[in-house]
Amino acid sequence: MASKMTFEADKRDDLISHDTWLIQQINAAFENMENGLAVFVSNEEANVQMEDFKAKVRARNKNL
Repeated sequence: MASKMTFEADKRDDLISHDTWLIQQINAAFENMENGLAVFVSNEEANVQMEDFKAKVRARNKNL
């Protein structure tokens, strides 16, 4: 029973850590936007960039 309680506590702590991280990321994004540092791309450009990224990852993993 104690191990289940520990697992649940660890799971809760992970969620809190993730929530804290996510809040920090959102705040940083808004800060960048307010400071004019954000770069927005169209959906089409984002898809192209993601496909390029995936191709690089696949090529890198192929060599392993």
